[in-house]
Amino acid sequence: MDDGSIVEHGSTNVGARIGIAAFLVFMACSRVLPAVRAQPVRQFSAGFERDVNRYRWSADLRLDQRFGMWDVALANRFSSDAFILFADELSFRDENRLVWRAGRPVGRRFALRFHGEAAWFSLSRVFSQAVYAGLRFAPRPDVWVEPMAGAAWDQRPGALIEAGREAPLRTDAGPAFGLRLGATPPPINGYRIDVEGEGAWQLINPRRARALRLRGRAERSFEGTRFTSEVRLSSFRRDAYQAVSFLNRNTPTSRLSETVEATTSDTLTAALELDTPLFRGLRLLTRLDASVNSRFVRTLRAPADVLFFDSDFKRRSFDLETGVRYETPDTEVRLGLRGGAEVERRILANREALPTAQAAQKSDLLRQADFDRGHFTLFGRARANLTRLLALNFDGSASVLRHDTPEVNPDDRDEVFYNGSFGALFRLSRYLQAEVQLFGSYFHTVYLRAARSAENNVQRSLRLRPAVTWTPAPRTRMRLTSEVRATYTVDDFVLPGRRPTDQSAREMRYTLDATHDFGAGVQVRAAGSLSELRLGRFLSDRFAEIPFDTLRTYSGWVRLRTGSRMAAEIGFRFFIRSDFDRATTVRYPRVDADGNPLRDEAGNALTAAVTRPGRERIEQVGPTFALEWPMRRQSALRLDGWLTVQHVRQRLYGGLPEGLADRIRRAGRRGVRTLIPNLAVTMLWVF
Repeated sequence: MDDGSIVEHGSTNVGARIGIAAFLVFMACSRVLPAVRAQPVRQFSAGFERDVNRYRWSADLRLDQRFGMWDVALANRFSSDAFILFADELSFRDENRLVWRAGRPVGRRFALRFHGEAAWFSLSRVFSQAVYAGLRFAPRPDVWVEPMAGAAWDQRPGALIEAGREAPLRTDAGPAFGLRLGATPPPINGYRIDVEGEGAWQLINPRRARALRLRGRAERSFEGTRFTSEVRLSSFRRDAYQAVSFLNRNTPTSRLSETVEATTSDTLTAALELDTPLFRGLRLLTRLDASVNSRFVRTLRAPADVLFFDSDFKRRSFDLETGVRYETPDTEVRLGLRGGAEVERRILANREALPTAQAAQKSDLLRQADFDRGHFTLFGRARANLTRLLALNFDGSASVLRHDTPEVNPDDRDEVFYNGSFGALFRLSRYLQAEVQLFGSYFHTVYLRAARSAENNVQRSLRLRPAVTWTPAPRTRMRLTSEVRATYTVDDFVLPGRRPTDQSAREMRYTLDATHDFGAGVQVRAAGSLSELRLGRFLSDRFAEIPFDTLRTYSGWVRLRTGSRMAAEIGFRFFIRSDFDRATTVRYPRVDADGNPLRDEAGNALTAAVTRPGRERIEQVGPTFALEWPMRRQSALRLDGWLTVQHVRQRLYGGLPEGLADRIRRAGRRGVRTLIPNLAVTMLWVF
C-alpha cells in the first residue's frame, strides 16, 4: 500500500505519471477558468502544465445539487507537482482536499446535517479525515443551533525509531463532536446584529484537536451616521508527535514514540468603526482595532528523564485610525492620522524543571524575539478634476516607528519614513492623453545598540513617470510609458579601517503597449520594454558615483488573435538580459597537441573552465500559441503553448591563459543553447 511518501521515481513510475498527464491534458485545470455561478452547480475542471523543470496536474470538482429533499454540496481539489531533478529524476508532491455536506429538513424546525472533510499531503505524509452528523434546530427563521457528533482519523509520522530510516506512520482515531450556531435577529434598538460560531473537538488518542470560532457583529445607521462593532474569538489546539531533539540523542528513541507536543493558540480581536457627517460633504471616519493572542506549547507523555521545553507566547496590539474626508463630484480630500502599539513576550514555562544552564540558554533565545513596538503616521490624499482637460492627485504620508528589544537583541531601532506622490492628467483631445507622476521617499534607520549602529543609513528615492496614450481610432490604442528612477543609500558613518558602502541605483525604462482591432474577430497586440539599470558606489560629498554594474533588459511580445466564438492566437516572444558578473565562468573543450578534442572512456568531450569578471548575456526567443474554445453551459477549453530557445553567452574581461585565449573567447561567444518547451491546458466542464 502506498504510504504517500515522496520517492525519487525511476523510469517506470515516471512513464506511468506521464501517461496520466497525457490523459489530463484533455481534462485539466492548473488555473480554473472563470464561470458564472448557476443553480445547481455541477462542474469539473482539470489540467496539465509543463513549465521549464516542472510538471503540474490538477483537478477540481464542485457539486451543489438538490436531490429530492436532500441538499448536497461537494468540493474537491487535487494537485500534483513533479520537479525535474539532476539526472532527469522526478520528485513528486501531491495534495488533495475534500469538503462535503448534505442535509434535509425534518419537520418545520429540525433538519438533518452531515458534513466532513479530508486532507492528504504526500510531502509530510499526513492524511486527516473527519465525519460529523448533526441535527439543526431552528426555533425561529433567524436563529438556529446544530449539535453534532462523529469520528476523526489522523495519520502522520511518529517519532524516529532508527537513524537513516523514515519515521513510522501513526494512525490515531477517536470520537469527535461539535456545535454550530447562527443568529440574525430583527434590529434591536436600531442595531442589526449578526452572530455565528462553530466548535469541534477531536479525541484521537493519544492526541487531541480543537477548533473554535465565534464572531459577533452589530451595526447601526442613523441620520447619515454608521456605527459598527465586531468581535472575533478563536481557539485552536494541534497535537503532533515530537521529533527527537539533540539533547536526547543518547535516549532510546523507542521511549519517545508516544511523546506529543500540544500547541494551543487563543485569539481575541475587537473592532469599532464610526462614519459620521460633520458639515456639507465633510465626514469623520474613525476605526479602533485591538487584538490579544496567547499561544502555549506543552510536551505530553514524555519519559521522566527526557529534557523538553515548554513555552508561552503572548501578543497584544491595538491600532487607531481617525481622519476627515471631504468629497464632491470633482474633488476628494482625506486627512488623518494612524497610531498603534504592539507587544510580544515569550517565556520558558517549565524553567524550574530544567538544568540551570540549559534553562538560561533557552530563556535567552526566547527573549531575543521579544519586542515593544509603537508607530505613528500622518497621511493625506487628494484628487481633483480642475477642468475638463486637467486632473490632479496627491498622496503623502509621514511615519515614525520605535522598535524596542531586550538587551540580548541588538535589533533595537528607530525608523522615519516619508513618502509622497504627485500626478497630473492632461486630456489634450479625445485622441491624445498625457499624464505625469512624480514619486519620492525618504527612509532613515537608526540602530540604538552599538553592535549594529554601523548599519544606520538613509535611503532617498525619486521617480518620474510620464506616459502618453494615443487613440487615433476606436479600434486602435497605443500607450508609451517612460520612467526615470534614482535611489541613493548613504550610511550615517563609516567605521575606521572600512570602506564606505554608499550605493546608487539609477534606471531608465520604456514600455510600449499597442492594440489594433481589424474587425471580424481579428486583433493584433504588441508589447515591449527596455530598461537600463546602473549600480555604483556613491560619493555623497561630490554627488558622483563609481559604476560597478550595468543591467540591460529587452523584451517583446507580438500576438495575432482571430475568431470570436472559437479564438486562436499565434505570436512571438523574445527576452534579452545582459549583466556584469564578477565571477563569470566559461567552459571550453580540451584538446591535445594536434588540436583534436580529448574524450573520456565513454566518448564524452573533456572540458576545462576559467572564471573571470565578465558580462553574461541571456537570449530567449520563441513562438507562442493559444486556443480558446467556449462550449455549452459555460464550459470552456484553453490551450497555451510557448517554445523558448535559450542561448547563454559570456564575455570575459582581463587577461586569459596564454595559448588558450582564442579558444576561451570562441567558447564564450558560442555559449550554451537550451530548448525549453512549455504547455498548459485548462478545461472547465459544467455538466
